[in-house]
Amino acid sequence: MRLGIDVGGTTVKIGIIDDKKIIRSFAIPTKKETLFKDIYEAVKDEKNIEFIGFGLPGTVKDNYIVNLPNIGIKDVDINEEFKKYFPNVKIASTNDANAAALGESIAASKFKSTYFITLGTGVGGGYVYNGSLVNGSHACAGEVGHSFIDPVHNFKCGCGLNGCLETVSSATGVVRLAKTYKDKFKTNIDFDTVSCQKVFEAAKSGDELGLYVVNMMADYLGIALANIAVCCDVDAFIIGGGVMAAGDFLLDKIKESYVRHAHYGVRNIEIYKASLGNQAGMLGAAYLDE
Repeated sequence: MRLGIDVGGTTVKIGIIDDKKIIRSFAIPTKKETLFKDIYEAVKDEKNIEFIGFGLPGTVKDNYIVNLPNIGIKDVDINEEFKKYFPNVKIASTNDANAAALGESIAASKFKSTYFITLGTGVGGGYVYNGSLVNGSHACAGEVGHSFIDPVHNFKCGCGLNGCLETVSSATGVVRLAKTYKDKFKTNIDFDTVSCQKVFEAAKSGDELGLYVVNMMADYLGIALANIAVCCDVDAFIIGGGVMAAGDFLLDKIKESYVRHAHYGVRNIEIYKASLGNQAGMLGAAYLDE
């Protein structure tokens, strides 16, 4: 049996996994002060655990947490913290987007290489080649959300840079664009309660501002994928995260943009919606050793 542990800002999702299938899963609250002890208490009665994998919301390298900003944990050696509870079990870790990328790649087993992008509050990514995560020398491979994409608005990103993909193609980016253009287009969007979901609902109903914003964010994503394609030449792009609740309405726009911007040699790469939802991180974390 394997444990796949997907740590989020408010909950920790724990999967009991065998033969690349989630047998059972449950969640516990995320508590900064007692994170690893709480996880141990939740899984201590599980039998025959051969591997434990962590997907963590931040920067982690070689089982060392550099920074988990949304939780408030940094400079922590995972082996030191968790091996006291499971001294004879192999442990591995990566960031949460990478874990989800590997999980989705396992589900899409017909592809040898995939690039996963998750669209949520931010934009994350992960690159899987021949069934294994590509982490890079600085544990930053796949971080497409912080690639420079937008010299027009040049919005400040939470990472400290300007013009990142995350600033225009995340849920917060969609709202930011809507507020930027609200006086230039007709709209029925209520800006006292505006959200990414409401911008998409407006766009689907033909709202002028909503359509302009969604088309713009999708175009930026298409450009980003076209750039990735000539660097990585993957078999498929997989797009997940909460923003993809918009479904084919958004996916089709991303595909259209990709075809416009992609080099002819990679124009036929498949682009499709992620299939595992919030289970992807648990499944991927459980197989970080492969």
